[in-house]
Amino acid sequence: MILQAHLHSLCLLMLYLATGYGQEGKFSGPLKPMTFSIYEGQEPSQIIFQFKANPPAVTFELTGETDNIFVIEREGLLYYNRALDRETRSTHNLQVAALDANGIIVEGPVPITIKVKDINDNRPTFLQSKYEGSVRQNSRPGKPFLYVNATDLDDPATPNGQLYYQIVIQLPMINNVMYFQINNKTGAISLTREGSQELNPAKNPSYNLVISVKDMGGQSENSFSDTTSVDIIVTENIWKAPKPVEMVENSTDPHPIKITQVRWNDPGAQYSLVDKEKLPRFPFSIDQEGDIYVTQPLDREEKDAYVFYAVAKDEYGKPLSYPLEIHVKVKDINDNPPTCPSPVTVFEVQENERLGNSIGTLTAHDRDEENTANSFLNYRIVEQTPKLPMDGLFLIQTYAGMLQLAKQSLKKQDTPQYNLTIEVSDKDFKTLCFVQINVIDINDQIPIFEKSDYGNLTLAEDTNIGSTILTIQATDADEPFTGSSKILYHIIKGDSEGRLGVDTDPHTNTGYVIIKKPLDFETAAVSNIVFKAENPEPLVFGVKYNASSFAKFTLIVTDVNEAPQFSQHVFQAKVSEDVAIGTKVGNVTAKDPEGLDISYSLRGDTRGWLKIDHVTGEIFSVAPLDREAGSPYRVQVVATEVGTHARLSTRHTEFEEREYVVLIRINDGGRPPLEGIVSLPVTFCSCVEGSCFRPAGHQTGIPTVGMAVGILLTTLLVIGIILAVVFIRIKKDKGKDNVESAQASEVKPLRS
Repeated sequence: MILQAHLHSLCLLMLYLATGYGQEGKFSGPLKPMTFSIYEGQEPSQIIFQFKANPPAVTFELTGETDNIFVIEREGLLYYNRALDRETRSTHNLQVAALDANGIIVEGPVPITIKVKDINDNRPTFLQSKYEGSVRQNSRPGKPFLYVNATDLDDPATPNGQLYYQIVIQLPMINNVMYFQINNKTGAISLTREGSQELNPAKNPSYNLVISVKDMGGQSENSFSDTTSVDIIVTENIWKAPKPVEMVENSTDPHPIKITQVRWNDPGAQYSLVDKEKLPRFPFSIDQEGDIYVTQPLDREEKDAYVFYAVAKDEYGKPLSYPLEIHVKVKDINDNPPTCPSPVTVFEVQENERLGNSIGTLTAHDRDEENTANSFLNYRIVEQTPKLPMDGLFLIQTYAGMLQLAKQSLKKQDTPQYNLTIEVSDKDFKTLCFVQINVIDINDQIPIFEKSDYGNLTLAEDTNIGSTILTIQATDADEPFTGSSKILYHIIKGDSEGRLGVDTDPHTNTGYVIIKKPLDFETAAVSNIVFKAENPEPLVFGVKYNASSFAKFTLIVTDVNEAPQFSQHVFQAKVSEDVAIGTKVGNVTAKDPEGLDISYSLRGDTRGWLKIDHVTGEIFSVAPLDREAGSPYRVQVVATEVGTHARLSTRHTEFEEREYVVLIRINDGGRPPLEGIVSLPVTFCSCVEGSCFRPAGHQTGIPTVGMAVGILLTTLLVIGIILAVVFIRIKKDKGKDNVESAQASEVKPLRS
């Protein structure tokens, strides 16, 4: 029997190795405080520990939170007789004492702690089978508007009790786009970026979601789960920009005056105004109810419109949504009188001017709003001085202000000058303007250029705008310093892009040709420019401009390697700080005037947030963005030509017709750069019918002229000697042939 009991104990000890363990990893020992960890749900009758008694102790006693589960044998064998349940009691606090034969405690009691370890034996459960909530359209993405909650009785410190929320179904699902998202750990439901932009109660006023929750962090196929339904009502967004506001200028009402309002969808928002124009005086404010006020009178002539932004933030200072743009237009009142263009306006009229011809136009100004009754002006002549040979020689168009000759032609010897007082009025104000009319000699002489051709002018295409490149001169024999002798120069041919202009010296009539727009070798390498010299006064009948009033010159533009040019100086992109890495955040474009390929690079990306495609100019995020660390975040984009070829051009045209050798140094962009020198032969020659013509020079292997003459004479001499020898030989042979012929005729019969 003893042997059998011993074998049975050994079997139990082997089972204990798989089910429980002490804090020191031993299975038997003296009586002392100990802690044991045991999984819940294990089979009963599992041995925990064997306590050993020291004399005079002969037995053991167990007390505490046994729950009739834990038992200790007299021999000190501690075990449990049914499965543990962590959800019922996660820790059992026991005491063990050693007793002598009389039942008296001789050792202990000592604390024995049993910790029940969790297994996944409980499924998560939603607190509600159905949830209901509402969300405003255009609400901020990621801001929770509803929470779903589930519980799990398993240990939350283990995967068994770690819950994972997920949206299983969204109805309706439009274009396969999710409008809602859920925080997998907290169950917070919010809008996606697409939902913030596209939710519209007029189209779909409600949505239904099916939400699942899983334990084991959602990572195990054996995890338990539960589902719930969520009904969501979409309500109209009241965070909208108000209609444009119109304010009458120079208001005398007490300020501040409420002009409009904005409202966030929920109470508690903190409102502020942002002046993007950075005005020195910003006359608007907002209170914490969202009411917007003008704080002082506005002056339309100082500024006729304002644009600023209203911002709503939460209690942490973070924007709740996008800013709203507020427009305020300042309405005009008639608070400005007409003003004259100058203290005295001077016009000229020729002696033989026809009746009704225009003398000039008086243009007065009114600072009130254009195209309204407040700025609509009337003109009227109130006095003419002198009144010779009669009053009323002039009239003025009531609304246009154009002066005309009314009654007869004027004579300079009678009255060389007239002074007019003209009343200019709007509906409330009147102003007197003064006009001086000078009677001048007739314009019967045309301007004549000092020369008709100013030759060739060679300029680099990067010549500065405003540079004077040529001086031209024409003269006019009419009365000096009048409209008949004043000369205006116009370019009438060869400059369709308007790159050149001519300024005239009013004292000398000298014309200065200036650059108004950049020159461009690629589009206009050579331009034949034609000038025309004219008078501001019309010529008398029968006199016309002729070739003497025209001149020309040829503009030759040389090439300059120009830097690439961006389509705009500043590129802006608005990006959420939570965009995924690799998201395209913007795009820049540049063009090279020579048509070369361009490579893009970034400069000043101090935080390392961005990268740029060197070919396309597309910019991507490469690291998480942080609005608080830098907004706006500014970087420079550099556009560089790619070095595929170079163009050689001339700086002038006066070259000798011969071959030139041009040495060209070529280097790369490496570090350090490597370079080489190329020898390029260039031949200048005249062109004849599309081919290059130039006199032949001495070439290697070809005789000079003297050598050629000597060779020719020698050749003729040799030919002469040969001909003489042949001639002498022929004569000798001929005499011999005659003798032989005579002898032969005597012996040979004639042939028929």
